[in-house]
Amino acid sequence: MKLKSFLLAAILAFILPASLASAQLTDEDMALGGIRIGDTRAEVEEFYGNGNRYADGVEVWNGEDVGIHAIDYGASLHVTYRSTERGWHVISVHLGVGDVNEYLSKPSEDSQSLETPRGIHLDSTAEDLEEAYGYLPKPKCSNNAPPVCGYFYDGDTAQIAFYICAEHSPGIRSIWLHEK
Repeated sequence: MKLKSFLLAAILAFILPASLASAQLTDEDMALGGIRIGDTRAEVEEFYGNGNRYADGVEVWNGEDVGIHAIDYGASLHVTYRSTERGWHVISVHLGVGDVNEYLSKPSEDSQSLETPRGIHLDSTAEDLEEAYGYLPKPKCSNNAPPVCGYFYDGDTAQIAFYICAEHSPGIRSIWLHEK
């Protein structure tokens, strides 16, 4: 009987951490600076103003060509919208630097004030991620020098990624929330 209990305990010890590591975040966790996937452009502009459009385009979505707007709201905050029958809706929110060469710059105080519902912001560390979300996913690192590593958390309809370039800073330099 002791052997059976020991084997069961060993199996649980092996399976439980793996199942916790693959747990999905809730829809409430999928926000950045108060912006959620699916928010309307009017809802975002209520908090951040009109912003400056810096890119327009077309993308195929559900078999149709739809309009895309990318708007810069300052403080390193960029929001991408897709046109739907109900107007313009958020499909992506990016905060921070977008290129490894920009990693030498320090995030502004304004950009550091924007955070996720669990309090993660630019300059938070990998340890902060683990404390906030209960686990730290295995990073996916680029092959360039210096490498940039991304930590990806999934929700039902969105994913949030946190990017760290440890050679330049121990903290998060970029956060990207996007629809799946």
